[in-house]
Order: sequence, then structure tokens, then C-alpha cells
Amino acid sequence: MLPEPTFTFTIPSIHDDTTLDCRLYSPPHAVLNPTNGESAWSPRGAIVAHPYAPFGGCYDDGVVLSVAAEILKQGFVVGTFNFRGAASSKGKTSWQGKPETEDYSSFVGFFVHYLESLRDCGPRTRLSRTPDTTLPSIPSAYELSSLPHTTNCGGMKLIIAGYSYGSLITTFLPPIEDILQRFARVNKGTAEAEIRLRAVSLAAQWNKDALLYREAQQAQQTSSHEKLKVSTHAMTVAVGGEESDPGSRRASHEGRRSLDAVRRSMERSRKKLLRQHSSEVSEQTFVVESLLRMEVPPPQTHYLLISPLQPPISMFTTMFSNMRSGYLAQREAKFLNHPTLVIYGDKDFFTSQKKLRRWAESLKSKPNSLFQFYEVSGAGHFWREEGVGTQMRGFIREWIHHVAGSHPLTK
Repeated sequence: MLPEPTFTFTIPSIHDDTTLDCRLYSPPHAVLNPTNGESAWSPRGAIVAHPYAPFGGCYDDGVVLSVAAEILKQGFVVGTFNFRGAASSKGKTSWQGKPETEDYSSFVGFFVHYLESLRDCGPRTRLSRTPDTTLPSIPSAYELSSLPHTTNCGGMKLIIAGYSYGSLITTFLPPIEDILQRFARVNKGTAEAEIRLRAVSLAAQWNKDALLYREAQQAQQTSSHEKLKVSTHAMTVAVGGEESDPGSRRASHEGRRSLDAVRRSMERSRKKLLRQHSSEVSEQTFVVESLLRMEVPPPQTHYLLISPLQPPISMFTTMFSNMRSGYLAQREAKFLNHPTLVIYGDKDFFTSQKKLRRWAESLKSKPNSLFQFYEVSGAGHFWREEGVGTQMRGFIREWIHHVAGSHPLTK
């Protein structure tokens, strides 16, 4: 199963600032920071979304944990999060699906910027001082210099996955380019800005630890007097609060505050900070504004759906709001243009085998389709039958090796 998460933290939803619980799981430092002539780790990650919250779905769901663990073994950074209303995430589950779609988009925006900051394309600039053990609220100038360059590194690989209700929201997601456009050149004080700052802060924390790992490994290789123990795994860090000064952030709310109110809040915060920390604020403002102007190229995106919901169940969970003519076909088009794997059981309680098979075969038969699927005999919606979980993980592993080109940690 999964190890302890590398980071446990929160981000605001770009829909209405609702606070969402999130986790990151990282492969060992030995994989992300290879030595001795090994090929460098290229940025790759996967997000796994959970089932319906009103029925107990959250990121601790057994299928979510099992899928995430299998992907982690293949050398991917893995992210999970709780939709609004799930576990300790704030807010309530909607009856439309749009807020949850934007919850997922929020985590996609965070995750891509986090992975981008983990790129390792050669020697990094060394830190000018001993790394702190605490996470700064805003990355300082020396931390930014420790971030890797982002050119000539090859494409990032991203798997966007969902199980049950999570697969339905995955289907509703707009194309990755549209999601990332919302995080390009964002304004300070917005949820998008907060998400980007948190992504860079956490990546900086990981990079600090990675530097210590590399130095300890080099010391072990050069020392002839004693052997040093080198940890190959990540630290576990819980992060609360927000990255920005509280005065510059919008409060969580059910409806968006007016633009004028946001501007007034930001202006008050700016004046307060200038009075208290004029020189420090000047440097940090430059850092923040530089971060918020950075644009991230779209990754090579793949989709993974486990036990996807089909009508009529999918209609009830969203009260038909996303079932208007042409909407689903438009959203499902991304499954044809990007490598997509669907896995379901022929004993699924919520959707008949006939309906699932007809839907999957229809998408697979489209011209130039990159869609493929596996039907697991004897498997129900919850994957509790003997042996079916092993089959599911095997299909995922095979697909990742073939399509995503992963470097597995174990055989």
C-alpha cells in the first residue's frame, strides 16, 4: 500500500475558495535524483480522484489507495485530494458537479506547477546557506535560485485518473490547456495565485531535502572511514494555512466576492505590508510577481477511469445538469485524443455490463482513437471480489509501461 504522504496540505478551490485537503506521495529520492550515470528522472505524475462523498468517498478509499500505490511504484509522483464535502474538506457536495469539476481543476493546476518545479535537467544552483527545516510562507530569492531550469528537459507526463464518481468528474474536466490557462499570469490575492505559490513552496521544500540527499550520498561514496546511512525516501510534512499574507487573500465563501472588494482588500494589504516591512516586501513582491508571470507548457496527458459511472446513476449525482445534448460528447473527446484506459467489472452494481461495453467499444472504434479498455470478469463496482484487484493493478501497470514510459521501482 501507500507510504505516509510526503506532504499533507490544503489549497483553495478556484470555484469559490473552498478549502480542499490534499496529499502528495513521492518516489524515493534515489529515483527523482539518480547518480552514477543513471538517466535523469523526467517529470511525471498522476492524480487519483475519489468516489461520491455523500456515500463516504474520500482520498482514503481503498480503491484510490490501491491505484495510487501501483502508480507510485512506477516512479510517478502521486497526488490525491478530497472534493468539497468529503472528509475534512470544507463545503458541501453539490448537485451539479461544476464545483467539483473546478475542485479537480484546482488540484490539476497545483500539481502541474509542482511537477514543473521538480524538474531535474542537470546540476542545480547550490543553496547559499543551510536549508531551513520550516516551510516559508513565500519562497525567498535563494529558494527560487535552487529551483531547476525548465528548458530542454522533455515533456512532462501527467495521468488524470478517477474512480467511480471521481471518473465522472474526470470526464467533465475541460482540456488540460484550458485548465492551465486559468493559472497563467494570475493576479495576487486570487485562489489561482495562492495555488501556484503553494506548489512552488512545496517543491522548494522537496528540492532542499533532495540536495541534502545528494550531498549525503556523495559523502558516503567518498568516505573511506565510515558508512553513512542515506535515506532514499521523502520527509513527511503537514502544511496548513496559506502562502500569502492573510490580508491579501479572499476568505472562503459560497459565492465569489465582487472584483471591487478584492481590489480593496489587496490595496489595504499592500499598504499595511509597505508600512511594516518596506525592504523585505519589495524583495518578496518581486519574487511573487515573477512566479505569477511564469507559464507552464501543457504536459503529455493521459486519462485513467476506474468503474466509470454511466446513466442513469451519473444523472442522479449531478441532477442532469451536465447531461445536456452534446456536452458529454464534447468532454469525452479528450479520451480519443489522449491515451486513455478504462477498467470496469462485468458485475458492476451501478451500470450493466452491456451498457459499459457498448460505451467503451463506441469510443474505441472512433477514427484515430487512443481509447482502450479492459473488462474484468467477476469484478463489482467496489473491487472486493477475490483476485480482481490484482488484475486491475496489472492492467494499470502494463498500460503505464506501454503508454507513459515509466521507470518502475519494483518488478
